[in-house]
Amino acid sequence: MKFKKLLAALLAVMMVASMAACGSDAASSTTAASAEAPAAEATEAPAAEAAEAPAEAAGSAAEAATEAPAEEETPKADSIECDPLTIDFSTVYNETETGGQIIKHFEEYISNLTGGAITMNIFWGGTLFSDPEALDGVNSGAVNMTALGHMPHLATLNYLAFPGFAPGGSQAALDYFDTLMFKDPETSALIQQEAADNGIIYLNVLAGGANAFCTTYEFTDLDSMISGSKSFGNMDAAIFEKLGFQVTSVGPGDCYDALQRGLIDSTQMGLAPMVSMGWEEVASYWALDGTYTAGNMFTANLDWWNSLTDAQRQAIQQACDEVEEYSAGIYDDSIASDCATIEEKTGNKMVEFSDADIERIWAATFDAKADAAMATAEANGKGEGMTKILEKAAEITGYDWKH
Repeated sequence: MKFKKLLAALLAVMMVASMAACGSDAASSTTAASAEAPAAEATEAPAAEAAEAPAEAAGSAAEAATEAPAEEETPKADSIECDPLTIDFSTVYNETETGGQIIKHFEEYISNLTGGAITMNIFWGGTLFSDPEALDGVNSGAVNMTALGHMPHLATLNYLAFPGFAPGGSQAALDYFDTLMFKDPETSALIQQEAADNGIIYLNVLAGGANAFCTTYEFTDLDSMISGSKSFGNMDAAIFEKLGFQVTSVGPGDCYDALQRGLIDSTQMGLAPMVSMGWEEVASYWALDGTYTAGNMFTANLDWWNSLTDAQRQAIQQACDEVEEYSAGIYDDSIASDCATIEEKTGNKMVEFSDADIERIWAATFDAKADAAMATAEANGKGEGMTKILEKAAEITGYDWKH
């Protein structure tokens, strides 16, 4: 990613100039030390100012990202010498979950990269901070880093409220987020400045898997699924009402019981949590909806990040880039495994939607999410910036957004 390449190149130059020893603090995956914040969907940031500001040695990643062009990708270092550093890292994931495996990969990679100089103190399973508490936990400095989920924090991080998934697969979803948050000069400046204003910096973005529909009745395509449903259970009515469903407000934790009791006959959510909660036991018919999630970002406290040596930041960023790439592959494997589990337990093949059906689903998703994002942004004086972000999001996904 151009942003990451730029930051790595800048840090390398500063290392040569200062002969600084390395110190490190690693945390969670991927793309790019832009001055951003928690992995979520956010809201804000004056693009022009952030894009024009010169990068300073201890300056924000957003500033560094908008500096000199780096045409050639900086190769990964085989090893980086660092002063000892322990990163306090909070996550809601458990070690055995896919997200937990990604964090473990980060921990192992950065330890090997720095010869054991950088270690991690990981607080697993939300034992320290829940999802809604994660932003306060990292921007207060209570922890150095977190894998920030954006959804609970959109009231603060308005510019992350663009649609949090994209069509085309796990890598396409990563590329979509990377462009908006790190590569595109205008949108990344907005998003990263908003993060900096909230005391955080985004270092990467992680894949998150596929989204899926499940029903208690047989269907063959989107139209037959909609016409066959009498009560679609979901908390996000705007999307599914646009598609023509009759929506009943049901939270994820209540869907299993509601499907089993016939209170709802269909629903949609992320595939991995649906399977982990055993919904295939009470819903026999399934289809991937054609959209893939991303957006849990390795997010660091900005003051802490700026206090690190050049070498420490270089090591952490390289490990973040590594796990971003790793996340797409591990989630593709997870999607295949979950689909096989569904087909084995239900005895039914996953329905494959046509390209036209997937386009309809994406149109309803984009319009509903864009409407909500604009309402929040305009209420906070960020409407112009949010419009720019949504226009770029539509362009990346090939959607003709009418606004």
